[in-house]
Amino acid sequence: MNITWLRTFLIAAEYENFYKTSEVLFLSQPTVTVHIRKLEKELGIPLFMKKGRNVRLTSYGREFLKHAQAIMTDVDEGIDHIEKLRQGYNKTLTIAVSPLIASTYLPFWMKQFLKTNSHVEIDVHVLESHLIAEEVDKGKADIGLSRQESRRSGLICEKVYEEPVKIVAPCALDKFPLASSVTLEEIINTYVLLTHNHPGYWDPVLLELKNTYRQVRTMKVSQVSITKRFIEEGIGFSILPHSTLTRELAEQRIREVTSSTITLPLAATYYIQKFETDITNRFIQTLKQLI
Repeated sequence: MNITWLRTFLIAAEYENFYKTSEVLFLSQPTVTVHIRKLEKELGIPLFMKKGRNVRLTSYGREFLKHAQAIMTDVDEGIDHIEKLRQGYNKTLTIAVSPLIASTYLPFWMKQFLKTNSHVEIDVHVLESHLIAEEVDKGKADIGLSRQESRRSGLICEKVYEEPVKIVAPCALDKFPLASSVTLEEIINTYVLLTHNHPGYWDPVLLELKNTYRQVRTMKVSQVSITKRFIEEGIGFSILPHSTLTRELAEQRIREVTSSTITLPLAATYYIQKFETDITNRFIQTLKQLI
């Protein structure tokens, strides 16, 4: 059975139109018709019936469709595997990682890991922290790097490192010149607190802030990158992990505010895995050596 005929059949089944199929596959419409007719002759059954200018799958066609899809999936996976071998890869490591880690530490970790593991192909899936444990549990990722601890049964979750968080506010020169000192109370009286942009520490921080400063106003912003832009634009202030603030603080796009009235927590990063393998263990060992 010709694989090209199968591929033409699958596209035709999707669009139910031979002309559209020819456009997608960059074939002439008569060639599409020939592929379908040859496949039907090979199988001894009609796969399509005409309906106006379009076509519809016959009952035989609907039954054959799932088998054709399975065949093409196996073929495509086989071709992909051979191509990886041709390029020098013989193993794959799939990492589910939070946006914060992906934009800060992960590039450095990957670079160091690949120095001694160049035969490993790495696939990176960027997901919010609360989705990472499920991705690992379902086998869609070999390892997860999350800012949120997982207590899901059957998964290994271990803290990789902790880092301090900082109170950061706008560099609004008309209100608080950058060279002058400013208190947390002044910031709270001027700006809204942008919260819940990082998993793990917001509930106790908010409780302490509200017990100390009754006037604190809050706005939930789920992404750290958006939170930083809001701070730069003078919309509010927040409490963020140090690793996410290096460039903005250096370029004086935001300012750090110190305070002795509240206890600032630590932000943690965790690795999550379901099955220990040689590759995942080597990757985790690289992380621990670099921290």
